[in-house]
Amino acid sequence: MNNIIDSKKLLTRRAFIFGGASVAAMSVVVGRLYYLQFVRAEEYKTLAEGNRIKIQLIAPVRGLLLDRNGVALASNQRNFRLFLDTETLRNPRSSLEALASVMTITEEKINDIVKEARASRFSPPILIKEHLSRDELAQFEYFRMHYPGIYIDIGQVRYYPFSENASHLIGYVGTVAVGEEAQVDDEELERLPDFKIGKSGVEKMLEMDLRGTAGVKQTEVNVHGLAVRELSRKEGKPGKDIHLTIDAKLQEYACERMAGESAAAVVMNVHNGDVLALASVPAYDPNSFSKGITTKYWGELQANPRNPLMNKAISGQYPPGSTFKPCMALAALHNKVINAEQRVFCNGNFVYGNHNFTCWKQGGHGSVGLREAIQQSCDVFFYTMADRLGIDNMAEMGRKLGLGKVSGLGLPGEKSGIMPDEDWKMARYGQSWQGGDTINVGIGQGYVITTPMQLAVMTARIANGGYAVMPRLVDDGKSVDLKPIGVADDYIAAVQEGMNAVTNTPGGTAYSKRIMDERFLMAGKTGTSQVRKLIRHGMDQSKLPWEDRHHAWFIGFAPVHAPKYSAAVIVEHGGGGAAAAAPMVRDILLKIQAMDAGEIGPEIPKIPKTGDDEEVD
Repeated sequence: MNNIIDSKKLLTRRAFIFGGASVAAMSVVVGRLYYLQFVRAEEYKTLAEGNRIKIQLIAPVRGLLLDRNGVALASNQRNFRLFLDTETLRNPRSSLEALASVMTITEEKINDIVKEARASRFSPPILIKEHLSRDELAQFEYFRMHYPGIYIDIGQVRYYPFSENASHLIGYVGTVAVGEEAQVDDEELERLPDFKIGKSGVEKMLEMDLRGTAGVKQTEVNVHGLAVRELSRKEGKPGKDIHLTIDAKLQEYACERMAGESAAAVVMNVHNGDVLALASVPAYDPNSFSKGITTKYWGELQANPRNPLMNKAISGQYPPGSTFKPCMALAALHNKVINAEQRVFCNGNFVYGNHNFTCWKQGGHGSVGLREAIQQSCDVFFYTMADRLGIDNMAEMGRKLGLGKVSGLGLPGEKSGIMPDEDWKMARYGQSWQGGDTINVGIGQGYVITTPMQLAVMTARIANGGYAVMPRLVDDGKSVDLKPIGVADDYIAAVQEGMNAVTNTPGGTAYSKRIMDERFLMAGKTGTSQVRKLIRHGMDQSKLPWEDRHHAWFIGFAPVHAPKYSAAVIVEHGGGGAAAAAPMVRDILLKIQAMDAGEIGPEIPKIPKTGDDEEVD
């Protein structure tokens, strides 16, 4: 009996213990449920939403680049792309291999994507393929359920309508490279596949104006990572549309006029500095950079001896040759070492110390004044002026005209050239300046180096009556207040008269290349810059290897009676300036004036070079 009673007590005690434990356990469960469902409800709601809602940045729409008349020089096109969503896909390889059965995706590409996806499940979507064709889009849409985690997105790609004819000027965009991260303050934006920054030209110069700010979108996705619907979208702020001073028609004409050469041209308004054309040939297709350049094309560009990757208009540096003589003439007048009536006798030689400096014309030019010296490009006259002036006076005038420094245009990669003086040579070489150095600089040889942009500025300052015009590329509508360079009007007029005689008076070095229409007459100056000393003066350079021929220059302004435009053209290894460069400047200046008059202007001519022209400086 006692055993039965003891057993009942034990059972009651155990039931109480187990019951209490059950109640305690239930309390914990209920408490936990309360904690999760009420205390942390908002946190877990957010996490749950994250599983079905994707929040993505939208790359900003890049601003347009337009010419002075509103013609697009850089615009945006739709870009259909395939992405892999790394957050919703556990096994990307199977989807990628299925996709490869209907469109071209290499095994190497698949491996790279899988590796990147496995590196972080929470990385941004990975770009699989872009610039999809209509057929590829149709194939994907038809079989899209077979590619879980892969989706189509519409982005933008930069498009350059004028292709090679404006590539150096406009530049191109590309993805952010190592070392460029500091240019972007948003790491997530930087990693977006269609976010690109300016790499060269105006695209780089005006990057912050063109970029804009990013937007955000929320998209609902299913368990397969496929987009079901877009829940919300907040558009970013587009970049600014910017009007340039460039005239697209003139830009295109200048490039086509120089086609087949290694050359550059700059055309500008002499009164406000508007750059109307800035051309360099050969060039590259900027659309190939925007879409992703091939190794083959990149190799071809690098191997080309005519350097299509260089913007020769601002980065090409060359001795100016005889195009420097108008600067010398101004320096001589300004420093009163000669006046417009005094003459110098040229017998073809100028002796300095124990060295004989020869004139380009064998036998010499006879008695010449300043006007005839510019007209006929007499070397002995300018050797004499250099000897009288000294290098520092020459350098001072060169700097007044914009030589020896960057123009202020703002394009990346612009070179400063060299306007040497005594201090420059000592700092550069640790050597004293010599009299023979001065004589060489007097005809634009030796240490003096210029760019086509600088010579266009120099010509503009002579053409506008001696005002310090600065080149500009952005058409902001602002008026320009020009300051005088400090040279007397009659000195400027004397040099203008000499340049007019070059083209419009018989005996001028470019008389045969003049503009015939009286409304549009051009003044100018030929120039030949030596690459190496020829054994015999007057040698037919067409028989020399291309790389051994002289560079050909021509600078000009028009119309003569009321100058409005200046131009400078360099033809690398073109031979004589009158033969190669003068016809190009003539046609370009005729084109822009005809366009002003509502006329079509000249078509691209085919002008044969002659042996006689090759001997003219």
